[in-house]
Parts: sequence; C-alpha cells; structure tokens
Amino acid sequence: MGEALRRITKGRAIIVILPNILYFVILAIGLVMTWYFPQIPWQFLPGTNLLFPWRLVELLGGTILLILAVMFIVWGVISLGRDRSSGTEIGATRRSSSLVISGAYAYCRHPQTLGFILATPAFALIFDFVPLLIVALLYTPLQLALLGYEEVELLRRFSDPYGTYRDAVPFIIPRRKRIVPST
Repeated sequence: MGEALRRITKGRAIIVILPNILYFVILAIGLVMTWYFPQIPWQFLPGTNLLFPWRLVELLGGTILLILAVMFIVWGVISLGRDRSSGTEIGATRRSSSLVISGAYAYCRHPQTLGFILATPAFALIFDFVPLLIVALLYTPLQLALLGYEEVELLRRFSDPYGTYRDAVPFIIPRRKRIVPST
C-alpha cells in the first residue's frame, strides 16, 4: 500500500501539480517585468480603440482561441470523469481504472493540455498584454516535456493497449477520428 501511494503522489506531483506551479511562476515573472521595466510597451497595440482594425483582429483571434481552449478542457474533463481529470488515479494500479479512448481522447491523447496551451495566448490577445504571450512561449515547451513523462507512465501502466492507442491517435493536435482498437 505504501509503495502504491508513493507512486500516486509522485506521478500526481509531476503531471498535475508541477505544470501549474511552473505556469504561475512564469506568469509572476512576466508581471514583475512590467513593474520593473515600465518604459517597455507591454501592449501589442497600445490603447483600446476597437475601431482600429488590428485590435479587432486581436480580439477575434483571442476569442476564437479561448473558445477552442474551453471546448477542449471541458470535453476532456467530461470524457475522463471528474475524479480522473483531477489526477487522483495517476500512478494507481487499481483494477477498476481503465484507459479512456473515447470522447475527446479519440481525437488526441491530451485534449485538456491543448486547451490550457491555447488559453494563455488567447488571453494575451484579448487583454493585449505581451507578458502573457511570453508566458505562453515559455510554458508550452515545459508542458510538452511533462507530457512526455506522462506518456511513459501511461505506457508503464497500460502496456500494450496504450501502445496501440498511442499509434492510432495523435499526441496533441487533433485530427479526424480514426477507429481506435478497443482495449
């Protein structure tokens, strides 16, 4: 029991908690930069004149990205179920846990992460704030690296069924649904 709990805690910390901590640390650095370097124009297009065509493009692009982000996050949570999406089963070896390959997970293996990756540049465009774009540029590679760790954990946990699923479904960029062999 102790070993299983230690694996759950380590897996949860690396896959669920660490990305969130990194995100907020990078966000804090971006906000501190605006405080210490006020002479730098931190907005893409200073001002909030909605009649300026480029500002409208920013708002429209940011809104579309945000809608997509929310869609992927919510769809992923619904596909997994509330307990599993919070990371409570990461590293668990219970017989009742199973590989989820339906819903959003039939289109890409990490739809929630895709949503979070899209949300930050969406807010950067909507709020016209460069530090959020910097956060997105720094956070995305870190998040993708942590997904590599999660892939190893899932392969260890589910073995052949996950290998088959991994071969049939793209990593993070969704594509049209293909028939995924049942596990």
